[in-house]
Amino acid sequence: MKTLAVFDFDCTLTRKDSFINFLLDTFDFSSFCKGIAVNLFPLLLSSLRLTSDDEPKERVFQHFFSGWSEEAFNSVCTKYSLAKIDGIINQEALEKVNWHRSQHHMLVIASASINMWIIPWAKRNGFIDVIATEPEIKGGTLTGRFRTKNCKGPEKLRRFLEHYPYRNQYFLYAYGDSQGDKPLLNIADKPFFRSFH
Repeated sequence: MKTLAVFDFDCTLTRKDSFINFLLDTFDFSSFCKGIAVNLFPLLLSSLRLTSDDEPKERVFQHFFSGWSEEAFNSVCTKYSLAKIDGIINQEALEKVNWHRSQHHMLVIASASINMWIIPWAKRNGFIDVIATEPEIKGGTLTGRFRTKNCKGPEKLRRFLEHYPYRNQYFLYAYGDSQGDKPLLNIADKPFFRSFH
């Protein structure tokens, strides 16, 4: 029986939220602050858990990236992924990744963050798959909307099982840090919540 190890990305593999980190790396501080300011009210409601964070997240993404070419966006994503993600990685998590790799387990990331800035780092570190939120691209241009639902909670579980449907045919380790990871953790043989041991 094969073994899979699926990791959440933000605040599980990393020490901080990669979306904010990516924005700060891509834009100057003034532009970042303006973009957050115009979306402050929905972000505030989301942080107070009065609304879902799906819509505010998409609105912020749309503010910054609507109209970007796919080529330009992919370029900044790749640059950020390979140059900056190592700097925010949780070393304890990386040790666990390396242990799974030494056991020849299949490594997967399942994340609500955007796939395009996770994939280069994931490939370099031995992950075979990244299941994440995907931007909508039409005619080579980002619309600012998401092509998929925000990949968290039941949606994260649904998409994981879409990729790996025969649950009785593999042993599953799962790592996460938030309520949005709980549905996936609940089906794991060995779930780890805010822990790696």
